[in-house]
Amino acid sequence: MLRPSHPVPLKARLFRALGDEGRLTILEQLGDGERRVSDLAARTRMSPSTVSTHLAALHAAGAVERRSVGRHAYYAFAYPAVAKVLESAEEVILAPLQQTYACVQACCQPSSA
Repeated sequence: MLRPSHPVPLKARLFRALGDEGRLTILEQLGDGERRVSDLAARTRMSPSTVSTHLAALHAAGAVERRSVGRHAYYAFAYPAVAKVLESAEEVILAPLQQTYACVQACCQPSSA
């Protein structure tokens, strides 16, 4: 696998693209498969122009790809690793909650039999 000699700026561009609620909302919708701008606009309740702007940023960062079919453009994750990044982010945000809200009652603790 080729690796850039200075990957930090590229990673920063990706994380900046992912650091927006609107773009993350769009990515969550793409987790089920490719979608058109109009589909994403309806599902996210954003205007088509806002969705297009977010998709342009995600495309520039390498997170999504565009496929044209006639007059329609379909967007999807550029790589399966995008889904893994989203899953990993969810693990990171849920881990402290699991520890904070873990049941400490005797019925929930593993028995030492």
